[in-house]
Amino acid sequence: MKVITVAEAAQCIEDGDALAVSGFLLATTPSEILRAVGARYEREGAPKGMTLLQAAGTGNNGDEGIYEISRPGMIRRYITGHFANNRRLEAQAMAEEIEAYNFPQGVLSKMYRNLAAGKDGELTKVGLMTFCDPRYGGGKVNARTTEDLVECVTLGGEEYLYYKAQKIDVALIRGTTADEDGNISFEEESGIVDAREIAMATKACGGKVIVQVKYLADAASVARNEVLIPGIFVDYVVVAETPERTHRQTVAAYYDPAIAGHRRVSVKKAAPYPLNARKAIARRAAMELSRGDVVNLGKGIPEVVGLVAEEEGIGDDIVLTLESGILGGIPLGGAHFGSAVNAMAALPMSQMFDFYNGGGLDCAFLGFAQVDGAANINVSHFGDRIAGCGGFIDISQSTQNIYFVGTLTAGGLVERVEGGKLVIEREGRAKKFLSSIDKITYSGEYGQKHGQNITFITDRCVMRPAKGEMVITEIAPGVDPARDILAQMECAARIAEDCIEMDPRIFRAGPMGIVDAL
Repeated sequence: MKVITVAEAAQCIEDGDALAVSGFLLATTPSEILRAVGARYEREGAPKGMTLLQAAGTGNNGDEGIYEISRPGMIRRYITGHFANNRRLEAQAMAEEIEAYNFPQGVLSKMYRNLAAGKDGELTKVGLMTFCDPRYGGGKVNARTTEDLVECVTLGGEEYLYYKAQKIDVALIRGTTADEDGNISFEEESGIVDAREIAMATKACGGKVIVQVKYLADAASVARNEVLIPGIFVDYVVVAETPERTHRQTVAAYYDPAIAGHRRVSVKKAAPYPLNARKAIARRAAMELSRGDVVNLGKGIPEVVGLVAEEEGIGDDIVLTLESGILGGIPLGGAHFGSAVNAMAALPMSQMFDFYNGGGLDCAFLGFAQVDGAANINVSHFGDRIAGCGGFIDISQSTQNIYFVGTLTAGGLVERVEGGKLVIEREGRAKKFLSSIDKITYSGEYGQKHGQNITFITDRCVMRPAKGEMVITEIAPGVDPARDILAQMECAARIAEDCIEMDPRIFRAGPMGIVDAL
């Protein structure tokens, strides 16, 4: 192992290299190295024409992270689980300026592990009958992208997808401390995310591993149980010169010992989340929880389900998990997303997806953007945006009980909860339940074949798919079924004969008392 400057690290990358970068937002993202690589390109026009591999969304939705190496000409091919944190490459993909693939986050994180084991790809059922399936596009994002990186194969009479791995030339990863032998610890990080798998994969490919750290330590001074990346997998170490900007624990925090797991925090009773349509959806969703459930919450309204669980006094009765590898504790949203306080463990991201793919979750609460009558769902591609699938496909295809939560319409929708009823002041411009959708991120047919229990919980009603239509089983008080529900849906839908009103407690202030039903 050799300690080098950040400028020297930038010179280690050549034109056309395949580059793998660790990170989940800014957690374990080597921002200082990425900044130096971008600055070198501005000066020299190199490195250019690279292939970039990134499993999770890496950056701050602004000017940090992958953004730094996304200048036009730097990237030729982009293979990622998530576009939303990098508007530059998203725009280049939409403009057909680069080749781009969108694969499930868990598939990519495990592909690194497979490369480390000398394998050429990932064989899995994850992605079958979605846009990742070669029969539905093979994960290609635009017309410029032509090479097939996914095959559909049959083994033992069952279908699988085989995702071909991309060999890695250079890894850019991050830890906290490096000793003189190159052993890396992560004591001030929110977790390890995918850094170890990337390092091992790159060495198996004969590539170079460059690690950004905050501290250097004497040889053998990092305790064995704290070494998460042994020095044999490290070629170069860069000590961050501006860590408060370029070595942040999360987007919002430079370093918080509670996020690193160094201390527990006393969870004070927070002010209740405002009683609005979002909370009404989350309250109805929280009624599906059972004591001991292991749960995943998506972004947006699903995050409010966790807040409702705390308000109702059932937070300690369930175990929340995050795709980043965090198990237990209280997940933090917004600019801390991907981290938690009081967590019981921080697994490598690939192992968390092993748990998900093995059916370890009791239930998951996920969002939706477009839905058709067959319960196909799109959350990844719509209009002029490529959000990417993230961990959505891994989770939605592997979990028995899925609750998709969101408003019935979008775009200018204005609602309030008043007098125990839902009041729609202005209807949304965009319908979300459609006759057809742009891409399939979740396959209703796949879910039906595998006996999944699928429920849609919206501001106005609760629905379940059946035989190509949505069956409405509960309706919110104050809602006109014909005007406010059926007229706002393009796909086939009907009201069940035994349809009931949604629990009135959902639309009233104060605790619902659902702890008594656990």
